[in-house]
Amino acid sequence: MLNITKLEVTPFLQNTRIISAANGHEAVVIDPGGETDRILQALAKEKLKCTEIWLTHSHLDHCGGVRRLKEVTGAVLYAHPAEAAMRAMVEELAAMYGLPPGVMENCPEPDKPLTGGEVLEFAGEQFSVLFTPGHSPGHVCFYHQGSDTLIAGDTLFAGSIGRTDLPGGSHQQLLASIKEKILSLPGQTRVLSGHGPDTTVEREKTTNPFLTG
Repeated sequence: MLNITKLEVTPFLQNTRIISAANGHEAVVIDPGGETDRILQALAKEKLKCTEIWLTHSHLDHCGGVRRLKEVTGAVLYAHPAEAAMRAMVEELAAMYGLPPGVMENCPEPDKPLTGGEVLEFAGEQFSVLFTPGHSPGHVCFYHQGSDTLIAGDTLFAGSIGRTDLPGGSHQQLLASIKEKILSLPGQTRVLSGHGPDTTVEREKTTNPFLTG
């Protein structure tokens, strides 16, 4: 059995997820966008060590805390190689948003590249990597069939979809990713989005105005 903890971090209110096994001491941190001390405190509270970091994508609000988390824990970073330019511009963009220096840092390049189609194993459980570009060119989602759970990043939200007006975004590509990779999952699949509340595939398939029109 897996435990998934949500931490809402930074002024962007981004959902960082900590995945751990019920009786284990290792954890995966997904999208550590910043406020690394809070993430480390949450890990310490549960006596967990972060051994892996998975990124759905490399916008600053999803990867701004990677560098320090990696330095403190030695975790292995998994991310799409196409988003190197984004990872190198975190500090510049954070300053443009008016954030103080040090709140977010440029993100290192992945130790393990993800391009979609991989199966990641953690605590005896398997997560399928789904390539879902559109919000960003190298966006991926992580699907755990054992619990019908999708870590969806910024592809799909409760009642909305990811923005596509940022560099590398494509509305048409995003809709194709959602319809082909996400809406094809079982209806009861929990969708854990990068911002806002959780939802389900069935709920979004039947009520999301961006998908039902």
